[in-house]
Amino acid sequence: MRPIAPRHAFDTEFTLDDAQAAAADTLSTPGTEGAYLWGPVGRGKTWLLDAYFSGVATTAKKRVHFHSFFRDLHAAYFRHRFSIDAAIDDILATDDTGLQAELLCFDEFHVHDIGDARLITRMLDTLFARGVALVVTSNYAPDDLLPNPLFHPTFVPTIDKLKKNLEIICVDGPVDYRSVGTSGSRFASGTWTLEPGSVGHTFTELCCAARSTGDYLRMLETTTNLTITDVPALESVDEFAAQRFANLVDVLYDHDVRVDFHALVPLHEFGVGCIGLDTERLVSRLGELSTLPLQRAANTADGPAHTKGDTHY
Repeated sequence: MRPIAPRHAFDTEFTLDDAQAAAADTLSTPGTEGAYLWGPVGRGKTWLLDAYFSGVATTAKKRVHFHSFFRDLHAAYFRHRFSIDAAIDDILATDDTGLQAELLCFDEFHVHDIGDARLITRMLDTLFARGVALVVTSNYAPDDLLPNPLFHPTFVPTIDKLKKNLEIICVDGPVDYRSVGTSGSRFASGTWTLEPGSVGHTFTELCCAARSTGDYLRMLETTTNLTITDVPALESVDEFAAQRFANLVDVLYDHDVRVDFHALVPLHEFGVGCIGLDTERLVSRLGELSTLPLQRAANTADGPAHTKGDTHY
């Protein structure tokens, strides 16, 4: 059974829109099912998840970003020689005592890859069989998961299980709150500029080589500032590089890393013509950045301008 958070756990200084208020009402009402919150980017799904998680009166709970969770699941699955039960035991541990989570909250649940889909199916079957309550957020309606038409039919039985075990809640308010600058995060303090960058990591280095989300997570373990240079228009790169960049920005956003992007195109042109996976969320998150005009640094006695307080990795 899904635990409830008291309705006052969703009290805040801003007024909830109708979709957010309806979601809060559902999450504060007893129910036998978990919950699947989905909707367009920037509608407050993560805020609702965090408020719910904080308000639930149990210590047997775990809240994770799906990228991190799935990386750990992969590692535990191989470590335990492909035993999904042993892997789930590991990742449901909430602390050093081995206390197992009875509530698992995923932020940004998604399925793009058929290989991942098979493991996700086994994971969900195991969690549902154990009676673990799931509350997840996603930019995708359940029926839109694993959208590749070659593979989607094989995932339909798992989608049906999601709809059977989770209450589907659409959070589709009229405002993308990221676009109105309400974040105040370190990530949002970053910049997007057309000035060439001479230090940092290039887009090619980070996204055109075969890198996993786990590689990005390891890179960011001790990093709070990052510079990425030579960022091209998304339409100009292949779908794999585009997806890696979307995954990288997801990780940077979730870990609240300040990033200075030195791009080859203005931010408003970056995603034009690209309809690849997660493009809408990617563009929305980048939209929180400050955009700096192109300024040719003059060779003065003080030398070229530098970004104040930046640390490059």
